[in-house]
Amino acid sequence: MSPTQQYLALADAGRNAWWRYLLGIAAIAAGWIIGGGHAYALVLHLPLGSVTEFVAINASILMLLISVVAVVTMLHRRPWRTLVTPYPRIEWRRVAQGAAVWVALSVACSAIEHLLYPGRYAWSFDPQRWLPFALAALLLTPLQCAAEELVFRGYVLQGLGRLLRQPLVLTVLSGVIFTVPHLYNPEVAAYGLAIMAANYFAMGFFLAGVTLRDGRLELAIGAHAGNNLLLALFIRYDDSAFETESVFTAGALDPVYSLLTLVLSALLFYGWFFADHRRKHE
Repeated sequence: MSPTQQYLALADAGRNAWWRYLLGIAAIAAGWIIGGGHAYALVLHLPLGSVTEFVAINASILMLLISVVAVVTMLHRRPWRTLVTPYPRIEWRRVAQGAAVWVALSVACSAIEHLLYPGRYAWSFDPQRWLPFALAALLLTPLQCAAEELVFRGYVLQGLGRLLRQPLVLTVLSGVIFTVPHLYNPEVAAYGLAIMAANYFAMGFFLAGVTLRDGRLELAIGAHAGNNLLLALFIRYDDSAFETESVFTAGALDPVYSLLTLVLSALLFYGWFFADHRRKHE
């Protein structure tokens, strides 16, 4: 079996009647919306200082993680690890590799942007505010990204794989599904629906493609976490979904440059891990 087939076949280990997936999706959505709303409201009352809003938003997203794990283990009766890998253990080194390569590519693109558009980035580092925020981000952001990956590139992608076996079709559908909830982000109102939808779709398409090609989820989790940590701690744009304390602040996102560099970075990332001379995980 190819890595793609191995990954999609993980769903066969559990109970997979069509009604279980309908109920599972409804339960995950309810856990995120209702449970997440309660978690958000609860955290807002905690004495967390300047990181309260950030922690509250992440607490609401963490309900997504709890929901998908509960659905897979209780409703589908299979280990939640099967959302990640066909192997006995999750390979955390693979997660770190994905994060490191994506961060390196993103930093290079930001450096080029700075050279092309001098003055776009402003130094905004405040150690007294940044340090507590960095602690919260390092603890919560990887979990937030893992939650999204387990749902979109794990549960939903494997579920669709029971109906469709064409990797390209699955990758496109995954990109579309990933785009929809992100259309509520403030960047859409600030920069336009079409261009931001294209950015979200490109990211979802890339992460799904990497997951299917690798036959496991670790690289996607790492790349997603590296991307969000970089945006949270080092480069913040106005009108972003999260209010963060970062080292640099850019007044506005350039969505066209973002899309072009996202596509380029995705191609380089894919080549780095899956070029013929790097097929170590097959």
